[in-house]
Amino acid sequence: MRAIPTKYVKDGSILGENLYTAEGQVLVKSGAKLTTSLIGKIEGNRIYTVYVKDVHSDIEVSRLLEQSFRVKGSMLIKELFSLAENNKSILECHDKLSAYANDVLYELKSFRHHAIEYIDIKNVDAYMYSSALNVALLSSLIAWDLHYNDDMVKQVFLGAIYHDIGIALLPNDVINKSTALTIEEKMMILNHPATGYEFSKGMSFLSAYIKQIILQHHECLDGSGYPLRNKGDEIAQIAQIVGISDVYDAMTSDRPYKRAVAPNEALEFLLGSGGKYDKAVFDAFIGRITPYPRGSIVELSSGKHAVVDEVPKDFPLRPVIRIITPTADGYDYQEIDLKKHHNLVINKISYEMI
Repeated sequence: MRAIPTKYVKDGSILGENLYTAEGQVLVKSGAKLTTSLIGKIEGNRIYTVYVKDVHSDIEVSRLLEQSFRVKGSMLIKELFSLAENNKSILECHDKLSAYANDVLYELKSFRHHAIEYIDIKNVDAYMYSSALNVALLSSLIAWDLHYNDDMVKQVFLGAIYHDIGIALLPNDVINKSTALTIEEKMMILNHPATGYEFSKGMSFLSAYIKQIILQHHECLDGSGYPLRNKGDEIAQIAQIVGISDVYDAMTSDRPYKRAVAPNEALEFLLGSGGKYDKAVFDAFIGRITPYPRGSIVELSSGKHAVVDEVPKDFPLRPVIRIITPTADGYDYQEIDLKKHHNLVINKISYEMI
């Protein structure tokens, strides 16, 4: 099974997992044959990446959470943001999110030593809610790696859920705009951490940690962040954890104005901006990301294609692969450990149906 953009899906491909509408209803069930008309329906629901079953690999990609559990969380976050947008009390919803956090972290703890290889398939219209949950999951794993206790991990999780609540308070035509933003609209976006903090600061049921994450998640150590241009020790480590998780998830997600990039491209981008983040946070983040998820098809420097079988944690850019060679009656495979074959490098993830 592998994730590919819908534009690369061939007629007759088999869907690898359920797809959901923005309202959390099943749109297409796993196992469905993807015809041209069905792919059109999927794209009409603003889903532009899907998991398909692949002839080259029967690997079941490791999920951090069962899919329906993810949907439940996204719908709770949608409720939270809707209440905030309409200036209604969020206390009851917060209590439900707190209970949900307890359940998620109990499940997640068994995966705390796993790198992330699953790509969450997002409906663009539900991006904000799905993204908040993804950021919370990755942030929690990083927090555990940094030896935070379980109570603090929960604060990081909830802070990540709330981190973009300031975006939810902006006009929908600004949030979902697919054309260039005006200067005024850009300022609204840049000020969303302060907007979210102003909304939350009088709420005694939200911890100071959550409020700090809301305000500082876009601040950078070198002072290049926003909204306050904080530097160095002025920025809480918990905010840095959520901040780097947010950037990675945004880059690897389909959004209203931009399609997703591959995990390796997002990782390469962040490797070039390490000076913006606390070193311990950055190192823990890097250790969590799988640039070439198992089951991916990659293009090699030799021009051949291969399927990724295993990704060593110490050398994630040099996975164990099987080179694919078409034959008259199918395919032959040659296993290669790239740690031992320095003459071969991976050029990119390939989305072509080989």
